[in-house]
Order: sequence, then structure tokens, then C-alpha cells
Amino acid sequence: MPHIKANSNIEWHYQMEGEGECLLFIHGWGVDGRIWRQQTKHFADNFKVIAIDLPGHGKSGWHSVTLSDMSKDIYFILNELNIKRVVLIGSSLGGLLALKYYEMFPQGVKDMIMVGSMPKFSKSEDYPYGLDIERMRKLEHQVEDAYPSIVHIFFRSLFTKEERQTRRYKWLQKFRKYDIVPIKPALVEYLDILEREDLRNVLKDAPIPIQFINGAGDEICCQDTVGYLKSVRPNDKFYEFEHCGHFPFLSKAHEFNTILEEILK
Repeated sequence: MPHIKANSNIEWHYQMEGEGECLLFIHGWGVDGRIWRQQTKHFADNFKVIAIDLPGHGKSGWHSVTLSDMSKDIYFILNELNIKRVVLIGSSLGGLLALKYYEMFPQGVKDMIMVGSMPKFSKSEDYPYGLDIERMRKLEHQVEDAYPSIVHIFFRSLFTKEERQTRRYKWLQKFRKYDIVPIKPALVEYLDILEREDLRNVLKDAPIPIQFINGAGDEICCQDTVGYLKSVRPNDKFYEFEHCGHFPFLSKAHEFNTILEEILK
């Protein structure tokens, strides 16, 4: 399996297929790069596709890192693979990392697609969107006390009732039985990152196209948050999946891939 030891001294695991323009898929909290398999398999016919495992997830190594550290590592990895520009596709935490990467290395980003993601995940007085900080800290305590079962419970909560009744969801649950559970300290630290990071100005000022794909039933990047994103990026495109939660690329993979094809054209 391909690994690259980056500047942080972490060995990053990645999967790469295809040739051509590079699409870099970045997953979110508590999962790994395999979550994008229905996309990487589809787009490898016409693009070079890369799905990475974030530190502490999947088959990547772990020690304490920041979003800046991870961005520098990704830049190093892409240089090692002789890739100069990418289209970033980030889910949830992965979208936040994509924004940080763009802030640090704007010349290396052609386009960005954010899926169920936002520039700030914690509510504050001047930002009544995202997640309540107490709820985030409760999840952190649950990870400490009920690991790893809480990871699977949280994953289930990211799907709507309609999604959980489908055959595809049952298949996903079966697939999840073979997951490599993320490292507990990594999960806790990423929750701290989600609470602290504020990239609203990066999102607001970025001159590149940013496309947003969301599930109408997503309780993390909810409808109010999408409304905020539209006010900040009025000239960008927004796509919404009815009866979908946080992972439309899993529950409606064909429809998601069709929209991604449209964006990439």
C-alpha cells in the first residue's frame, strides 16, 4: 500500500488511480479515504484520483498535528508525486482542511468542492451556525469514555431516517464492520481543531470557484448554515440532495458523481 513520510514525520497512506487532471479527495472525522471509493473508482477513467487517510485514520500514522501541519504535508506529498495543481474535494472536516490548504498554497488549487462542510464548525456570538460547543465537548467526552462504539453511533447519526431504511445504508453498515477504527487521541484532537478553527475570511475572499454539495437533512451543515454560505459566496453554485444527511456521496453515489462531472466540465 502506498505510503509517504512527510515533513511532520507522519507516514500518510493514500490510494491513487488514473491519469490526467488530479482530484484530491479528503475525508472527514472518524472515517478514512475508502469512504470515497464510489467516486475514485468512477473518476479514475478520466482523472488522476487520490484519496488520502488523514493522520490517525485508516492506515496513516499519528502524532499531534494542526491543520497547517497537515496542509504542509499534503503539499509535500503532491510534490513527491509530481502534482502541481489539484481540484480539492473535501467532506466535513476535509472541507475545512481544503480551505486551510488553499490559504497556504493558493497557486496549487484549481477548484474546490465542499461537501457538508463550512469554514467554522463551532457556534459563537458572531456566528450562530454550525455546532453548539457544548455538544462538541460532549462528543469529545463520549469518545474518551465509550471508544470505539461512539464512533459507530455517531456515524449512524449522520444519515437521515429515510437513508437508514435503504438497502445502500444496510450495505454501508456491513462495510463498516471491516473499518479500521481511528486512533482515539486523533479523534479528540480533531474535535478540538473543529472547535477552534475559523476560516471564514479565507472562504469569503477566495477568488477561485468553490462549489457546495449538501444533504437537505444534514444536521451538521444544516439549512441555516447553507443560507450563510450562500450569502458569503453568492456567485458560486450550490447543490442539494433531498432526504440526505451528511454523506450524499455515499447514499446517492450515482447522482453525486453526475453533479461532480458537471462541475468538473
